[in-house]
Amino acid sequence: MAQPVPSFTGLLIHRDLRYQYSLFVPDGWHRLDTSASDTSGVLYVPSTDDTLTGLSIEASDLGTTVTTADLPAFKSGLLKGIRRLPQARIESSEAEAVGTLLTMEVRHTFHEGDAVRKRWIRLLYQGSTQLRLVAQGSTPEAFDYWLPMFFESMRTVRFGDWWFDVVGRGWAERVWEPAPPAIADGQAVTQE
Repeated sequence: MAQPVPSFTGLLIHRDLRYQYSLFVPDGWHRLDTSASDTSGVLYVPSTDDTLTGLSIEASDLGTTVTTADLPAFKSGLLKGIRRLPQARIESSEAEAVGTLLTMEVRHTFHEGDAVRKRWIRLLYQGSTQLRLVAQGSTPEAFDYWLPMFFESMRTVRFGDWWFDVVGRGWAERVWEPAPPAIADGQAVTQE
């Protein structure tokens, strides 16, 4: 019997003007602000009853420009940090540099008390910006159930503006015309 998958209802654009990145997030998920004074952060969850299952997005300025020479140290540090989690088990990891973009990702499980959690972490670096995406399931089963939705967000993230591709307006234009009726309720485009 096939494993159940969530119903696909659509994708919305999450864009961050401060750190100039965008990605698609599942329509209908709840948006919780997690920003601090020096970071831009948000958590998208399918249900507010389980905030340990969802997609966390956080960007920050490292204060120094990252180069391709930094990739081995970053990858080593990421894996070392994950191995410090209780009973961590790394399922897969990747790291690569594409031009000036560095990207790393790790899928792993770990224990938090009696619970087993499953995560997919993706880190992207461009210039001095670090962008961190964490897709997590409160259980491995919850992670596997939501994986198709996590996949869309993890694979559509970019330093750039998906919205520009739709309306032909870019980051520099911070005052925009009203959105088309299909997305005018503010749910379809989130921006910071």
